[in-house]
Order: sequence, then structure tokens, then C-alpha cells
Amino acid sequence: MNMMRQIRAMRETFRGRLLFDFILLILVSGLFSLLIYLADTVQNVKEEFAQQDIATKQMQSIVYDYIEQSRQVIQTAAVNISLSRETGASVEWEQAMLDNIKRHNSRFENLYIADSSGQTIAFSPMTNEDGVSNIGLDFSNRFYFERIQTSETTYVSHVFQGRGGSRKPLIVIATPIFNEREEMEGYVLGALNLEGIGETLIDNNFNELQYPVVVDDRNQIVFHPDDYPLTKVKAIATNPSESGDPLWGNVWRVYDEETQQSQLATYAEVPTYEWTVWIARPVNSIISAIAKTLLPNTILFLIVAMIMLVLGLVLSRKLNQSLADFVNQTELMVDRAEAPDVVTHLTSIQAPKEIIGLAKQFAVMADDVRAGQENLRRLNEELEKKVKVRTHELEQNNLELQALNQFMTSFRHAPDTIALVQSTLREVSAILPYPLFVSLPDQVISKDAILSQESLYEFIETQQDAYRFQVNALYYGGQASGMLLVGLTMNQTISKREDIFLHTLADAFSMLLDNKLLVDETTKQNALWHATLSSMSEGVIVLNEAGEIEYVNRFMEIYFDLHASSRADDWQQLMDEHMVGNAPLRLLRDEQIFQVQPFSVVDSSDSIGQGYIVRNVTREVEIDQLKDNLISLASHEFKTPLTNIRGSVETLMREDVTWEDSFRHELLQGIQEDSQRIRQLIDDWLDITKIESGNFPVEIEAVLLKPYVEGIIHELQIDTYTTYHLQGPAVVEVDFNRFRQVLVNLLTNSVRYSDGPPTIQIRTYESDNTWTLILEDQGIGIRQDHLERIFDRFYQVEMKSTRRKGGTGLGLAICKGIIEAHGGKIWAESELGRGTRFYIELPKGEE
Repeated sequence: MNMMRQIRAMRETFRGRLLFDFILLILVSGLFSLLIYLADTVQNVKEEFAQQDIATKQMQSIVYDYIEQSRQVIQTAAVNISLSRETGASVEWEQAMLDNIKRHNSRFENLYIADSSGQTIAFSPMTNEDGVSNIGLDFSNRFYFERIQTSETTYVSHVFQGRGGSRKPLIVIATPIFNEREEMEGYVLGALNLEGIGETLIDNNFNELQYPVVVDDRNQIVFHPDDYPLTKVKAIATNPSESGDPLWGNVWRVYDEETQQSQLATYAEVPTYEWTVWIARPVNSIISAIAKTLLPNTILFLIVAMIMLVLGLVLSRKLNQSLADFVNQTELMVDRAEAPDVVTHLTSIQAPKEIIGLAKQFAVMADDVRAGQENLRRLNEELEKKVKVRTHELEQNNLELQALNQFMTSFRHAPDTIALVQSTLREVSAILPYPLFVSLPDQVISKDAILSQESLYEFIETQQDAYRFQVNALYYGGQASGMLLVGLTMNQTISKREDIFLHTLADAFSMLLDNKLLVDETTKQNALWHATLSSMSEGVIVLNEAGEIEYVNRFMEIYFDLHASSRADDWQQLMDEHMVGNAPLRLLRDEQIFQVQPFSVVDSSDSIGQGYIVRNVTREVEIDQLKDNLISLASHEFKTPLTNIRGSVETLMREDVTWEDSFRHELLQGIQEDSQRIRQLIDDWLDITKIESGNFPVEIEAVLLKPYVEGIIHELQIDTYTTYHLQGPAVVEVDFNRFRQVLVNLLTNSVRYSDGPPTIQIRTYESDNTWTLILEDQGIGIRQDHLERIFDRFYQVEMKSTRRKGGTGLGLAICKGIIEAHGGKIWAESELGRGTRFYIELPKGEE
């Protein structure tokens, strides 16, 4: 602690600062030199690893060439064997060929030829290490035999422990032998010893701090300096391609679990064989090499720094002595009225010229300072007096401004006009020593309460003994609607500044009260317009000039889920997704049709936005479509019977031919049937029109259900095809003719849409408040996608079928209208090809 205090004390002196700056200069220059050296060292390391990367690529090429040359030898041997067998060569020739290959290629530990069953027929060497013959051995259980049989291509294996001709770790290259019919009749195999790869790599003279590694596709060692020569198959877990972290380029950091060290490696993958080769170098060796070169440079820097520090101490001590004498003399000059001769003293001690010149200037400045101090003292006294006066005025102005500001900010938050006026009067009462009153129509307000509900004149009359009033009119609502009253005693007067403030306060009251009236009126008008637009049966949406939504009414919220917070893009997306026409613009949403009418929002002559009126025209479109369908149906359905009637009439009217009575009767019967068909079409149109308009009356009466159903079945002549089982009420209340029309339509459809003789079943059952009739057939059925629409007007399930068998598409729509007019409902279930089941549910009549 004492040492730190001494250092801080020294740092506060001129000598200490000069010395510390000198030391800082030494440290900065040394650090800069060190950084340059480190950058150069890092660059050298990167260049070394660039050379190591090149060596890795060479190592990759060596391993690839070694395997590829061996593979070519084996493939060439397989081709020669295939050709020799075609010419009738003997097994002895094949044995001699293997021996020759073994003799000229020391890389092969052994070679052999096997037949298609995996038994050796030639082997080099012919005996193993124990002197047992290698001919006739069965290698069919070897993994590479199965691979050759499956792929029928050359196979290069991974490293494995030999257990036949050799017990060393080996790599085998096997190639199938094909006969002239391209059938595999055996294979030739060469077992490579791994020492050959190691010898080739050792010959490349790698740096002693670097070591090369080769592994196969299973990360089993092919070559490793620490396991050379390899006697046992061993896997390694430090493959840079799998467990390495990239640093730069092809340099990877890996951690060796065995040596517990980090290493920097460059690696490459051997093409075709998925082997990996890399050259690794321990990180510690790199750090050690850098430290060996860094230490001498650091020692040299410290020696130079010490020499420069000693020189700095000598120079700073000499300069500090001169400055100390200068400071002592100037302190005496300041403390005494008569200044000592500092220049003479510094000249006597041979101080530097610069310090003597500085002393001369300081002496002149000292005289000027003493004269300025006296003037400054006198001016300061005068300024203090003026500041006190001005401060009092500013405090008053500040209080007045605070009161006005409080009034302005309270405008939007006051519950009513009285509360707003009273809060302002309370603020002003702290500034003015007079009571203030605000007169509004029929009331007078003070800072504390409403004094009376009397008229202004009555108020002044009651208070005239206590006060005389100064009046400031309040103008709002287009006229003088109030007053600001200042109560003064007989001896009080208002200063000019206070009078200005009171006029300002009256103007503020007038402006804000007028503004509040305007806001209230605007709020009322806005509420009226909002209520009007919200209750419209059309949608309204308004966009401003920036394309943002300004207003949407309730119609748009209900039908389009748009709100004031929605974006204009949401409206544009709705139009893009649901647009069904451009002239006029129409949208289809939730099975409803809306017509959009754009309009410009104009202020004077300038457009300030874009608006849209959206009208639901679904009903209008449906009516138009109904008229179109009726016209189309009339032109189609009337044409055939009218043509038949016209043809029959023209035939009967011919005078040149005498027709037989039977033929005449047949034509007249056809005219009658076509007339009935036209009448039925007209009745259907009238019924559907009444249903659509909601004016479809029914005349309810009690009906015995069983004879009623039997009569309809007999009338339609379908007794043979129809069965019924009625468990519902014996008497039902329905419109006799209209309910008959429903049953006839459903039964006729069952007969019409059956392949072959129809099968129809009618059942009824009842519940507490309703009874249900089920009509089921075994006809052609209805697809599920049509089932929901069969009760729509003019809808026909199969157009070709209905045209072939007749139909307008109105029958089931009329049935639905009749049943709903009874207060019931009708629906259907169907399975294509298996028939249809119609359900009619009606309310029970009163007991």
C-alpha cells in the first residue's frame, strides 16, 4: 500500500509524469515490435501448414497409387486366367503365374485362385507358416467371398486380421473370373501387407514433429508411426474429417485421447476407396517452437528498455530541478504583494532559456490578474443585486406559466367545465393575492365551490360591500358567454404585469372553453355518423391517402372480419382472393356474393382517400339466376310436348287421309299426356316461385296414414315393388294434396332411377313430439358430393341420366319447400350403387 501511494504521489509531479510518459513510450514501442513479430510468426506457421497440406495431398496420391496399382495387377491376372482357360491352360500354368506375380510384387503377402465355391486351386506361397498346403482350402465363409458373389466386381476390403495364409493385418483385393458366357467361375485374390504402404510413406522423410496417418473406411489403422509395423487391427478415433474442428483452410484441430494432447492436422480422402490420410502435429510443439524464438527477443527488449529508463531518469531529474525552482519563486510572487525577481533567480541557477522566458510572461500575467481581481469583485456585487431582482420576476412568471400549463394539460382530463375552471383557479390563487371568480351562464364559480345559482347581477350585488370587481369578458361559442372577475378591496390595485397575466388567463379560458364546446359538438356528430354508418345494410370501408384503413362499419366486421386496426393489405388480399368479376366488381365469400362500388373521398377539390361501398347482392343474383333457369327450362321442356301436340294436331287435320278410330284415339291420348306434362311444369314453376317468396300456404287436415299411402302406391301401380311397415301414428295432420305430391315425387324417382325392377320400402316411427317417414330404395344411389345439393332448385345429379329419363331439377326443391311449410324437415342418405334413403320428419298434431 505504501508503495502504491508513493507511485501516485510521484505521478502527480512533473518529473513523475515525464518519467511515466517515457516508460509508456518504451512499452508501446516494445509492444508494437512484439505484435509485428507475432504476426510474422503466425504467417510462418500458416506457411508451414500450407506445405504440410501439400505433403498431405502427396501422401493421398501415394496411397491411392499403391492400391490402384495392386488392383490393376489382380484385375490383369483375372483377365489372363479367363483367356488362358479358353485356350485350355492348366492349373500349373496358373500356379506359375501367381508365383511370378508374388516374386515381382513384394507388396502381396499371398495370392490365390479359387473356384466358384470358394476353394483354392492355386496359392502362392503353396504352404503356410506351419508347412501345411494352401491348396484346397475353403474360403467360402470369408466376408469378401460373399461380396464378390453379390457384386461380381473387383472388391477392395478394409483392414482385417489374417487367419489363413497369413496372420498379419491385411487388405485383400479380389476380382471375379468370368468364362466365355460371362458367368463367374471363380476369383483371384491378392492379400496386401500394410508394411509396403508404411515403407513408402517413411521414405518421404516427414518432419520429426509431424507424423502421417492412414486409416480405411472404418477408421482402422493402415499406417501409424506409433504402430509400425502393425501387428494387430486397431481403430483410431481422431479422424479429422469426423471429430476435427476447422481452424483455417484445411487445418483442423483434433484431440488425441491416448496422448491427451491437442493436434493440428491436414487431411485428405483417398478417392474411390473412402480412406483418409492426414499429417498431424502436436500443438505443444508449435507453441514450444514459437517460445524458443520469442524468449531471446523479449530479453533483448528488456535490456534496451532498462537502458532507456536510466537515461530518462537522468534527463527528467535535471529538468525537474529547474521547474521546481520556477514554481517556488512563483508561489512567493503570488503570496506577497511585492513580487520577487524570479527571472534573476532562475538566471543565477542557469535554468533553461525556455523556463526563464516562461517566468517573464508569468510576471506580466500576475500584474494583470491582480488588477482584474479588483474589477471583478466590484462587478460581482452589482450583478448580485440585479440577479435578485430578476430572479423574483422570473419566479412570478414561472408560477404564472405553470398555472396556464396546468390549465392546458387539464383540459382533456377534467370531468366537466366546472372541474376544469376550479382546478385552474386553485393554481392561480397561489400567485395572485386576490380572489378570482368565473361567471358562466347562471352560475358563479370560485376555486372552492359554486357560490350561487343566481344571475351575475345578483352575485355582484351580494358581494359589492366586500369587493370591487375588475371584469374580463370570456368569449366562447361565438359570443361573450362569461366573465373572469377579480375581487379587489378598496385599497388594492393591479400591477401592469398582473393585468397582462389576467388578460392572458381570460383569453386562455375563452379559447379552451370554446374548444371544449367544439369537441363536444364534434364528438356528438361523430357518434351520429358512426351510428348511421354502423346501422347501414351496406358495408363501408375508407382508406386514407397513405393507403391505411381509416374506417370500417359493422357490416364489414361481420361479413369480412375487418376492423379499424386491420391493414389495407388485408382488404386488398380479400378482393384478390374472392373476386369473381370486374364489371361490376363482385366478391364471393362464404357462399354469398357482394358487389363492391369504389368512390373517391374528396375534400373541396382534392382527393384525400379512397372508399368502397359493399352491398350483399346474393339474393338479387339468385333471383336473376332463377329467372334465367326458368327461361332456359321453358325453352327446353316446353319444346318437346308442344312439338308433339303440333304434329298430332296437323296429322288429325289432314283432309286427304281417313284415320282409323284407334289411331285417332292414340293421337288424342298423346295430346292429353303432353298437355298434362306442360301443366305439371307450370305448376312446378308456380310452386317454386311461392316457396322462394316465402308465401307457400298449406291446409292441414287429419289423414289416415295407412290407406293414404296404400292409395298412392296403387295409383302409381307399384304394388308389386313396394312394401311398407308403419309403426308411427295412425292419423297424421298434413296437407292432403301437398304431402301426396311429396310422396309421389319420391316414389317416382325411386322407380325412375332403378336398374331393373325397383325395390321400395316405406317405414314410419314416432317420438315424443315428431313422427318420421322413411322411404328406401335399392336404386343406383347418389354420390356423396351431390347429396348436399339435391334439394337445390334446378340441380340434377347426372345430366345425361336425367335427360334420358326426364326431369327439371325442381321436384326435390318443391318437396323440401312443402315439408318445411309443414314445420318439418327432409334429408337423404345414399350409397352409390346400393340405393337411397329419404327421411321426412314432421311434428305431431294436437291430441
